[in-house]
Amino acid sequence: MKIIKWLVLLLCSTSLLYADNITPTAQPSTPTAQATNDISQTVQNTNVSASMATKIVYDLKSTFQEDGWGNKYTSELGIKAKQTLFNNFTAESYIRFVKPFSNSNTPVDINLMTAKISYVGQWFTFTAGREELTKTISTLNYFGPYCTAGQRYLDLIGITVPFYLKAGVPDVSELDLPIIALSFYYFPTMFDNAYTTYNGYQEYYLWQLRFSSDVFENPTQIICNIGTGTTEYFDYSILSGNPCIDISASTDIMRHVKINASFGILNTDMTEQTSVMAAGLELHSFQKWLFMVDTAIFEMQFPLVSALSEGFNPETAPWFFVIKNTIDKFRYGLAASNANNDFTFHNIMVNGVPTVYGSGNVYAPESLQFNGAPGGGPSWYGYIGYEY
Repeated sequence: MKIIKWLVLLLCSTSLLYADNITPTAQPSTPTAQATNDISQTVQNTNVSASMATKIVYDLKSTFQEDGWGNKYTSELGIKAKQTLFNNFTAESYIRFVKPFSNSNTPVDINLMTAKISYVGQWFTFTAGREELTKTISTLNYFGPYCTAGQRYLDLIGITVPFYLKAGVPDVSELDLPIIALSFYYFPTMFDNAYTTYNGYQEYYLWQLRFSSDVFENPTQIICNIGTGTTEYFDYSILSGNPCIDISASTDIMRHVKINASFGILNTDMTEQTSVMAAGLELHSFQKWLFMVDTAIFEMQFPLVSALSEGFNPETAPWFFVIKNTIDKFRYGLAASNANNDFTFHNIMVNGVPTVYGSGNVYAPESLQFNGAPGGGPSWYGYIGYEY
């Protein structure tokens, strides 16, 4: 009997020692926003900053595009790099080399898509540089965000403060996506480089409140933005000198069907003339049912104003559609739209040049910009790529 007691005590002691050496693994929280949103999210390994790590991804792509500017065939090389620095700092960049199909090695366009330095802390995040903001300030993929005139690649300084709604230090899983986050962004200019001057008159400010939660086990997100510029440039625009607002929402039903919607007022002093809404359906993670297609996205925009006598004539119901898939490291997709790259709501003209805002509506994952539809029909874009 004594031997049995000693064996039991020995087993209990061994179990306790083994338990003390186990590192608990936190269960990740359910994601409710695009993972590329580094400004408004924090990462799970926030407290791990002892070593530096580098990740480089090469993206080769061949594309075909047909729009109002004619047919275009290109070869592209994208280089995406991310460096984990000390004390929760990271550095990221994305450079694209684009060459038209021809019997020549030149010309090659070089585009700096993103270049930023970020601090990802437990209580706030900070970012400075050029950022891609697709899911940061809107739940839609192509139309919107209205408070940045549809722009998604922007130079900025941003800070986000998460709220965890509980006392004490949050655990690792809670750091993945806070329930509520308050953000502020400063843009030195919203103009294309040809029209940019750093004299304080082109500055733009954006405040954001983001809610993320599960509603009946469906990831749901609401984003509220308020923006304002320092100078009155255009009445039917975010750069009117008056505040503009937009609210977008998204719910992911059964983790496969995402419903997105957005409403915006570009100039709150002219609400009836500058109101617009958009809605979209996003089917994703369907590869095990549809081998050839994993994601399908459809969006439409509805200006809540008719044509005005002053020449302001927004498009009635532009639409955007894309299907795409990834097989191992290969990826391919097809996109179409009848939108006339109208900077989300209205193509602002200055001296006959419609490039004041820069790139306009962009489908950011492929850096796709449509420039009008030929003969009133849809524009088309197709690609095949390999990422390694």
